[in-house]
Amino acid sequence: MKNREIKPMKYKLDTQQTWILSTACVKHISPQLLSHYHLISVLCTNCLVCPQMNVSRGSLEAVHTLVWTSQLPLNCVNHSVRIRLISGASPSSSWSSWKTIYGEMNLAHNEIKMFPDDQVLQEGSTVMFCCIYPKETHITSMFFDNTPYKVINVSPQVKAIRVEDIKATNSFGVNFYCDRNSDVTAYNFVTFPPEKPLDFRCETEDMRHAYCLWKIRRAPNLEGDQRRKYTLLISDSKSVGCDVEDTDPGSCGFDVIQQQISYNITLLVTNSLGQESETYIFNITDRVFPVPEHLEVTAGVFDSLVILKLNGSFKGLLLICQTELEPGGIIQDLDKNGSDSMQYYAFRLQHLKPSTLYSVRGCCAVQGNNWGRWTTQRLFITEPLVTIDLWRQIRDHPNRTVTLLWKTVSSDSESYIKAYEVCVSYRNTERSVCMNVTQTQVELTREINMSDITVRAVIQSGLSEPAHITIPSAYTDSMLSEKRIMGNEKGFQLTWTRDSAATCGYTIEWCMLGIALPCNLQWRKVPANQTCLNLNAGDFKAGVQYAFEIYGSSAEGHRRHEKQIGYLKEQKPTQRPTLDSSPNITWSSVKLKWSFNEKDPSHAGFITGYVITIQDYSEAGSDLSSFRQSVDDPHSKSWTVSGLEEDWPYTFQLAACTSAGCGPETTATFRTRQNYYLLTVKVLVPLLVLIGCCVCLWSYRNL
Repeated sequence: MKNREIKPMKYKLDTQQTWILSTACVKHISPQLLSHYHLISVLCTNCLVCPQMNVSRGSLEAVHTLVWTSQLPLNCVNHSVRIRLISGASPSSSWSSWKTIYGEMNLAHNEIKMFPDDQVLQEGSTVMFCCIYPKETHITSMFFDNTPYKVINVSPQVKAIRVEDIKATNSFGVNFYCDRNSDVTAYNFVTFPPEKPLDFRCETEDMRHAYCLWKIRRAPNLEGDQRRKYTLLISDSKSVGCDVEDTDPGSCGFDVIQQQISYNITLLVTNSLGQESETYIFNITDRVFPVPEHLEVTAGVFDSLVILKLNGSFKGLLLICQTELEPGGIIQDLDKNGSDSMQYYAFRLQHLKPSTLYSVRGCCAVQGNNWGRWTTQRLFITEPLVTIDLWRQIRDHPNRTVTLLWKTVSSDSESYIKAYEVCVSYRNTERSVCMNVTQTQVELTREINMSDITVRAVIQSGLSEPAHITIPSAYTDSMLSEKRIMGNEKGFQLTWTRDSAATCGYTIEWCMLGIALPCNLQWRKVPANQTCLNLNAGDFKAGVQYAFEIYGSSAEGHRRHEKQIGYLKEQKPTQRPTLDSSPNITWSSVKLKWSFNEKDPSHAGFITGYVITIQDYSEAGSDLSSFRQSVDDPHSKSWTVSGLEEDWPYTFQLAACTSAGCGPETTATFRTRQNYYLLTVKVLVPLLVLIGCCVCLWSYRNL
């Protein structure tokens, strides 16, 4: 076969980017030349290297593209290209005609043009920048990142600089300008190609939607249109674009394909400088980590109910959920077969303290897999403990009346009590009556016989625990002897004898204002094995008598057991005795009489007796003498003062006394009577003596 010259090839010239020039050619080659390789050579104006491309026989009918990257931006100068085919089996073709890509220095303009502008450059590369002036210009330096560089004269109008090893910029880019005095500036962005993601993995929380996670080797430095783009390529399915913020770790999700267990997922990372990828192959049942979508707490006083709500397609899987309570670190587990609907896991948290802040969180897992992540901690406060201390007052005269009194004790000072529910159950009729009241006492005025009474507080969470008391049937108490007691600086130390019938304990009641009305009734309850009670001195006043009634409690109600009266500290009496204005008076004595209620509970102490002070005037008439006599019996209401002078005035002062001293005195003055018998003797004796003398004298004269 005779070789013949190959005609010049037809081709197309195009620019792809600021620096990239491409040629595309199509040539039909005869079958005799298929066993040879063909070389396409390109020559271009302003090119430092002439690129070549081998064409294999399998692609002879294809469009062949030759890409060439210029060091200087294509906009800065003209670029011309021609092409020919070289073959070892036949003569090479002749060169084709020149084709030119024209730069912008040929276009008329009145301002400086700068290239590249608004481009993404690769970190570490060497880049040439050019300025195109409207006319011939002579300059010595141009500026990149505010740093001057030596100018390369490309042509009278085109000047360039060469910047090596450019550094990555922030999202604002780096500036380039031709003249300090010019306000025209170009900005470009410097970044780096994508890197292979680290620790790429995929998982699901509900078997309906899966998400993939990865770590970023180096955080990206660009935003907006220049930022990285992430795409998930799912086997046997479509690709999923990811709207990913450049955070670490990155995340992107996709819908789980029903009935598909095995997945082959590829993460593709791209930017304007290239792309990277990472692949993860897994069975989705091995990557299920359920997370409760809701945690609900219903707080009680000593326990609370926690419900985890789990939503997903878990049919055929065994699920395990747990809660963790703090403080305490208490963990409870609960397992259940999965389903395709909402599932509820209920946990009862027990042995809690009232009015206490707790936190609880929950997590779940598929049996054999790791635990899913914890829910957010949920804070809750247990309900306050509201207890009612219930007591009663029973008055049998004129009619039997029962007054219920109670005190509330709450673990939370701010707990709000709306009302109180009082229920009376009559044993003889098996009938119950309930009422709501807002006060802490209620009077039952109708005839109350044997009955059981409960009182509960109505609080925000419902009703408190009930307080019980039994009202006994009408009875007549035997008179109890009163035991006198004395307090001290610590208070009252009450003791009493054991009552074998008091199987439910003892209740001690007293009045905070002493015996005098109104009576602010107080009470304390102690267990059956206790026969003593200490009461703090701060709750009592000196000089006030307190009566402590001790009741024994049984299933039949409360009955009086002992009564004790006493003072925290005795003081002097404040009341005066009343002296009788008509005492029995003789010429040598005065029998005083007075009235005084020594048992009056309003006294400032126990009356121990009386003191009588007697005063008289001496014979000189100016000096006052006195003496005292004590009456040690507080029940005695009379006293005879003897050894007095006849017909003489005496002043008597009478005062009641306690162990703390004597009180105010009552004063009265009485004169003793005159002794008429002695006066008669005093008159008759001298008279008889005189008569006797006269008789003797007369007899003597008659002799």
